Amino acid sequence: MTPRRIAFVGPTLPAHLRPANGFAYRPPVRHGDLFDLCLRPGDQVLIIDGVYQHFAPIRHKEILAQLARGVHVAGTASLGALRAAELAGFGMQGLGHVYREAHAGRLSADADVAVLHADDSAGARRLTEAMVCVRHALDELLRAGELDPGQAARLEGAAARLHFTERSATALRHAAGPDRDAVQLLLDHLEDHGDIKSRDARHALDTLAACPVPEPAAPSVGAAEVWTSSYGREWDFEHRPLKPGSTVGARLALACLQLFAVDFPERHRAYALRLAAATTGRTGPAGRLLSAAGFAPATRPYARLARGTEATAHWTADERLLARTFRLPPGRLVYQDLPAEAVAGSTLDELEQRCLRLLLPPAAHTLPTAQRHTLLRQLWQAGSDHDYRLCALERGFRDTAEAARLAGAFDLALIARLLRAPAAAR
Repeated sequence: MTPRRIAFVGPTLPAHLRPANGFAYRPPVRHGDLFDLCLRPGDQVLIIDGVYQHFAPIRHKEILAQLARGVHVAGTASLGALRAAELAGFGMQGLGHVYREAHAGRLSADADVAVLHADDSAGARRLTEAMVCVRHALDELLRAGELDPGQAARLEGAAARLHFTERSATALRHAAGPDRDAVQLLLDHLEDHGDIKSRDARHALDTLAACPVPEPAAPSVGAAEVWTSSYGREWDFEHRPLKPGSTVGARLALACLQLFAVDFPERHRAYALRLAAATTGRTGPAGRLLSAAGFAPATRPYARLARGTEATAHWTADERLLARTFRLPPGRLVYQDLPAEAVAGSTLDELEQRCLRLLLPPAAHTLPTAQRHTLLRQLWQAGSDHDYRLCALERGFRDTAEAARLAGAFDLALIARLLRAPAAAR
C-alpha cells in the first residue's frame, strides 16, 4: 500500500504558495486529528501549523503514539517546530530555522510562533506577525547594515510588548514611535523576502518531497502501551475488528447493542457496577460505590440525573446515577472494549450476524441527524428532551450526539419499519 504524505498547514503558508508535490494538505492540526487519520506504518506527516487557546492543541502523546506505530512525523516553522524540538529525542524530525532555535532553547513559548488569522477560503489568512518572524527579519536587516543596533533593539521591544493577536502592521507602526521609517523597512522586508516561518515551511515540504518516504521504524517494545491515551484507546476500539477477519468493527458491534438491545441499560448497569467496584475497592449497593468515589447522596444536587425512565423505573436512584455518570479513567471514555456484560450470552458470531443485518447497505444514504434523534427517542420511549438524554447516558453513550453519530451506520429506515410493524409480523 502506497504511503501517504499529509501536511497540516494554515496561515504560515497560504494556499497559493503550497507546492503540488505529493502532500495532501489539511487545516492546522488539533488534538485528535492524527488518530482520526487512521495512519499506517510508513505514512509521513508534516506538522506546520496547529491550533491552541480556543481548541485543544496537539498532545505530545498523540505524536508519540504515531511514532510508536512506525509513522514518520516531522515538524517545522510554527507549532510543528516546537513539538519537534520537544520530541526530538523520541524520533520526531525537525526542520528549519525555527526548529533549530527551539531545539537550542532560544525559543520555547507557543506565543512566539502564534499569529491571529482568519478562517476563510483563502486558507487561514494571517492578520498579525509572529514574534519569531520579527526577530529574524530584524537580524537580517542588522547584518545587512540597513538598521543600526539601537533601532533593531527598540523595534524588537515594541513588537514584544504587543500580544500576538494585536501585532498587526498598523499596530507595529503605531508602537514604533520615532522609528516609523525603520518599522516600514521591517514590514517591506517581510513582504519582499517572506517571513522565516513561510520559508521554513516551503523548505520542509520541498525537502521531504525530494526524498523517498522513510521505511517505518520497528515499533519499540512496549512503546504503543507507554504512549497510549484515551484518544488512542478510542481510536483502537473504533478500528479493531469484532473478531479476526470480520468486516464488523468492535465499536460498531457495541453500538448495535447500545442502540437496539431493549435490555442494554441492564447490561450497562452490570458493567458499571463491576468496574466501579474494582476501582473503589468496595462491593455491594451502588450507594456505597458512589460514596467511595466522592459523590453526594443522589437526592441533591443530582436528582434530575437520577430520575427514572421507562427502562430504569425499577432501579434505585443511586444505580441510575452510577450508570449514567460512569467513566473510565481519566474520565472521558465509557467503553474502550466489548465487555462480557454487553454481549450478555451471545456469541461473537451471533453478534456479527445481527450487526450485518442492521447495517446500512454500502450505496445507501444515512438519515439526517435530526431524523436519527427522532427515531432514537421513539425507540427508547423518551417523552422529553431530558428523558432522551438520560436514555443515552444509561446506555453508555457520552451524550445524545454520540448516539446519533453511531446510529448513522445502521439502516434506520428498516428499523423504523420494524417499529411500525405489528408484533405478530416481526
